[in-house]
Amino acid sequence: MINSFFDPGLWPLACDYVALNNILPNRWNYPSLAGPFWRVYWHNTAGAALRLGKKNLEIMPDHLYVIPPNTDVGSSHDANCRQLYIHFQIRHPYTLRGPPIIALTLTKQRRYFVRRIVSVLAGDDTDGADQRRASLLIHAFVELLISDLTDEYLLFRKIDARLLNALNYLEGHLGQPMDNPKLAALMHIHPQTMLRLFKGELGKAPQEYLRQLRVDKACWFLRFSDESIKAIAEATGFCDRYHFTKVFTAFTRQSPARFRDFHTTAGNG
Repeated sequence: MINSFFDPGLWPLACDYVALNNILPNRWNYPSLAGPFWRVYWHNTAGAALRLGKKNLEIMPDHLYVIPPNTDVGSSHDANCRQLYIHFQIRHPYTLRGPPIIALTLTKQRRYFVRRIVSVLAGDDTDGADQRRASLLIHAFVELLISDLTDEYLLFRKIDARLLNALNYLEGHLGQPMDNPKLAALMHIHPQTMLRLFKGELGKAPQEYLRQLRVDKACWFLRFSDESIKAIAEATGFCDRYHFTKVFTAFTRQSPARFRDFHTTAGNG
């Protein structure tokens, strides 16, 4: 009997079924689509490719393509096609294995979810599925993919309960100041013990991890909201826009304004 269930902290961010039109040559032709979230792609026909360095991987309709966060992958297309994309995050710490682009055969089970999700997004679902049903389908599909990827490509780490509670607290309170003594007090441990836990299990010091968490959240705001950059800086715990821009640029190699402009121009996929 199983009476304790693992929660990977799955967070779907966006999903759509869009047309890629070769009349608009820049619609999905970009040197890099890197972002702090997972991406899943399915295309209904050939005619597009993912680019990693000098290698091109043609997108075929009998496969799904899964791209881990912050993978520096480019894209191109030269023929009309339809694209299903899903963006999501996994909150529980994990280690990645295998290739930077994971091509998965479109099995009968995966095909079922793709067809149902596309049907809902295209607005012709015969069961009259609403947005809640679409959300449940997307959530179930991503959970299936995570389950299929686990062990071979994705290894979830066993995290000390005190550290896991601290990570959850940090994510929910990014707008608040947080120094090491306060964080150690929240964990009810000595500051040196806290430092060893972060370094040993996450490979990062607490403040480095927190800065990365804040930048990742800022990327989400820039990508999926209309909040001003000043408001995003405040919401993610930066003292002002200047400091936010400095840290954001150090982590992503581009300013917040450029990140937002690029991901808006690049379209939702």
